[in-house]
Amino acid sequence: MKNIVLLLITCTLSLSQDSLLLNQDMDYKYSITSASFFNYGTAGYELDGFIEFQMKKGFFIESSINYEMGDDFSYQSDETIGINSSIGIMKSISNNLFVAGGLSNYTEIKNDNLNELFFGMITKYWTGVIYIGIQEDLAPNFLMLLDINSFFKNRIPIDISIMNTYNSSSNDLNVSKVNTNEGGFDTFFRFTKDYESGMSVGYNFSQERYETPKLITYQKPGGQIYQKNRTVTETGFFHTIHIGYLF
Repeated sequence: MKNIVLLLITCTLSLSQDSLLLNQDMDYKYSITSASFFNYGTAGYELDGFIEFQMKKGFFIESSINYEMGDDFSYQSDETIGINSSIGIMKSISNNLFVAGGLSNYTEIKNDNLNELFFGMITKYWTGVIYIGIQEDLAPNFLMLLDINSFFKNRIPIDISIMNTYNSSSNDLNVSKVNTNEGGFDTFFRFTKDYESGMSVGYNFSQERYETPKLITYQKPGGQIYQKNRTVTETGFFHTIHIGYLF
């Protein structure tokens, strides 16, 4: 599940309504945006960063990397490194409405690889994106981002947003057997303060699905009882704080 959420979040960086609405001349200029973040929370330590190239005519390319370290800084076999890259185009429909589309690839080192087409709509208040797989499995994923600040007449000192993602169950039986965490909603409440120096600090509260081992008891037809560890899906609450720098 987490690789899907990472994919959706990083793509949303490219589709941020704030940057779009502030760059009405995006058809005529080039820009480069990048950032790096250190995160700590319920799931342990994480490092991540991204870089985005915005080109003329609304074309953009972005790439990001996420390194999940767990509860300490020593290398563990269950640590994950995910790399996400996207290429697409954004077009203005009106001053407060944009559409976007493109291709995204997510690769988790020594694990998953996911290729999807994405289509989005961005307004002053919300961003909506749908992701459709282009490999054997076409199961779509959805994202909705609500910008709370846009509802206030006066500017408030922190940025507040709510993001909800939905991952549909895979139609690929091979994927379904190994990934028991498919299908369902995750919700993220994000509070961020960006400074003119480039520093960014924030807090994220989320309700997410996660995989955990559970000892299951089985009884054979003859009456014999045995137990086996299986991965099951649970839902929990997570807290994360971050500090970063935007270049």
